[in-house]
Amino acid sequence: MIFYKLIRRYSSNVNKIIQSAGNIINGSSETIRENTYDLFRKNYNKYYNTNLSINNEWLDWFIGFSEGNGAILGYSNRNTFVLIQKDIRVLEMIKNTLNIGYVIYYYTDGSSSKELLLNRDIKYGRYIIINNNDILLLYLMFNGNLKLNKKRLQLKRWFNSLNKTKELDLNKFNLNNIPSMIYNSSKLSLNNAWLCGFTDAKGCFTFKIIKQNGKDYIKIVFILDTKDEKDILNEISMLLCNNKLSKLINTKDINIYKIEILCNDINKLIYKNIINYFNTFNLKTTKNKSFFIWKEVLFITLGNQPLNKDKIEYIRTVSYTHLRAHETLR
Repeated sequence: MIFYKLIRRYSSNVNKIIQSAGNIINGSSETIRENTYDLFRKNYNKYYNTNLSINNEWLDWFIGFSEGNGAILGYSNRNTFVLIQKDIRVLEMIKNTLNIGYVIYYYTDGSSSKELLLNRDIKYGRYIIINNNDILLLYLMFNGNLKLNKKRLQLKRWFNSLNKTKELDLNKFNLNNIPSMIYNSSKLSLNNAWLCGFTDAKGCFTFKIIKQNGKDYIKIVFILDTKDEKDILNEISMLLCNNKLSKLINTKDINIYKIEILCNDINKLIYKNIINYFNTFNLKTTKNKSFFIWKEVLFITLGNQPLNKDKIEYIRTVSYTHLRAHETLR
């Protein structure tokens, strides 16, 4: 069996209240989502005296990506937000969109710099935010919109720390105090870009070439995996294929759960949910190109299994070319 992976390597309910500027805002989780995003934008605009034009779709994507790939760190009132990616272009896009924080580039020779050195091979990058005023803005964005339990716990540390720090001057914001933690979040849905961001961080579009009785078959699979968060993976698989698929992977010391959704069963039409979703909400990392190749292979195989020699060779060629094209990301 030959296994092709497309960019895999890159690859309680306490309250429903947010308090801000002396107002108590009650409502559904979707209403809270709208209000917290508006609160983030309003305070960003006042603090930086600008007009931030980031829409909700980008914010949904960014939160999903951050939950999959980010770290909300807090220790002794020192708060940090970190994203680590081999695809440095997406880190630069995030920095330029939010216009806060900085990117550190790490090179294969062991060196690092805040400036991109084009004569060196990049290993990966880190997008970092450490200023507590910027951390407060991220807190306003994340609050009530995180879906992973471990990220909510991390955000709680920010809340406690921000309430103690002397670096903040709330007069520079549209706030009387730091809004309380919201523990319920907007419902997981195929109508927003959260899953797209989470897939950019944790997903994989892949296929296997399997030989049975001397004939070649293709198995098309969409994969997501994450540490500890079994429930969110089951929610995603229920949305996409109406079935709980999360399985524990045998690992040492940590619990990694994974879903594998088989997509080339022409009778179940599961592939349509995935294709329709990612055609609506475009992936922003190199996984967008993976998805394009994945779709092409899927459409070649639908209703045509087993495949003839020419189609198998074509699939091998496009997958090999695609992987080689991403050895260097710039």
